[in-house]
Amino acid sequence: MKKIVETILLAYLCLFMVTGCDTYKKIDFEVQTEDKISIQLRTNDKYDVTKNLPFIITKEEETISQGTFITLEEYNLYVEAAKSNENITIIAEKEKDNLEYVFYSHNDSEYNYIIKIKNSNTGILLVNTVSQESEEACFKELKISKKS
Repeated sequence: MKKIVETILLAYLCLFMVTGCDTYKKIDFEVQTEDKISIQLRTNDKYDVTKNLPFIITKEEETISQGTFITLEEYNLYVEAAKSNENITIIAEKEKDNLEYVFYSHNDSEYNYIIKIKNSNTGILLVNTVSQESEEACFKELKISKKS
């Protein structure tokens, strides 16, 4: 019996080591719209996020992105401005989970997400001056939601 238990434990340990485990850093913010917004960042690839505003996302201690909360009115103004500015290229306009977003490049030197959190009065402006690839990778690691 002891041999069977040891074999099962060893099998689970091997499975855990092969599949790994995602780790997240979660920060809750009360923002100017009176919404409570939760930001979770997957930290497996050495990402980190600060608790201060604007929040800063780093990878291996290098600043990748900065985020600030905006109202829905500001969200609409940012989207309208992005779509009408000749120096801005819209890269994507999509939905992800409970988010609607516009991803754009400004003069191929700044890569930003304008994010609307569904069922809330809040949006986020996520700004990156490193590269399109680093901003996309950073956004992929984020989970953003309104807390009930």
